[in-house]
Formats: sequence, structure tokens, C-alpha cells
Amino acid sequence: MNSINPEITARLAQMQQEEQELIWDTFNSETALQLGLYLVQEAKRRSQAVTIDITLKGHRLFLHAMEGTHPDNENWIRRKNNVVNHFGSSSWHTALRLRSENKILEQDYQLSDSDYVLAGGAFPLILKEEGHVGTITISGLPDEEDHDLVTTGIRSFLER
Repeated sequence: MNSINPEITARLAQMQQEEQELIWDTFNSETALQLGLYLVQEAKRRSQAVTIDITLKGHRLFLHAMEGTHPDNENWIRRKNNVVNHFGSSSWHTALRLRSENKILEQDYQLSDSDYVLAGGAFPLILKEEGHVGTITISGLPDEEDHDLVTTGIRSFLER
């Protein structure tokens, strides 16, 4: 399977564009709180139960597990965040890209499945002046839905 599906190619380009657009001028603990609460409200509006994590420079600034989530969601968040921090792109972008290239984390990158997962929902926290400095992550839905909730939530929060 050397030819990449045109739909996947388009989706990868779209995700790369998201990573170039969803950039913050500044970000601090108050921003994390406001964004986190905004994402909680957006999930409630969609009748979705998720766990939300916002981490800046290794410091967890926001964590909320909605009613109906599971403690395992935090492990998924940790593993998704590791993917974002290793590859520098969203966890879903990385998952689709590596799948399209027929690459496997453990085999091709020596990254253990116990610490890394190719699943959607983690997005790089990017500061205009500093670059990638953290993660904004959602867990609890199917991959594409986790990714969509985090990216549409960040976009609408930034546009306010």
C-alpha cells in the first residue's frame, strides 16, 4: 500500500493547517482555567462525557473528569501527551500520518505502547514566541471526536 488515500492526504494537510493556526499569544494558569471550563461547557452542549487536561511546560494547570468518564482516561491522556511531546504535532495527526506510512511506534521508533498511543485528542499548546510548550488534551470519545472537540473548542475560544 504505497499510494496514500487522497482523503487521508487532505485530512493530514488540514491538521497541519490547524497546528499553524491554533497558536496563542500568551498562556497562563488563568487561560488554562478559562479554556478548560469552556471545553467542559462545549462537551456538555454536545452531550459528551470527557476528561480534559491542560499542561504547560510539564505543569498540569487544568484537569477535569466529567461524570461518566473512567479513571483510565488519565492514562490515555498521559500516553497521548507523550506522542504530542515526542512528535510535535497533534496525536491524531501523528496517528494518521504514521498509519499512512505503515509505521509502528514500538517497532519504528522504539516507543513503548505503555507510554505512547496513536489516538486522537491531544493537541500541542503552541505559543507564538516560544513554539510548542504543552498540551491540551481530551479523552473519552472515539479518536476523531476527541480531536474535533479539542480543535473546534480551541478555535472558538481563541476567536472570542
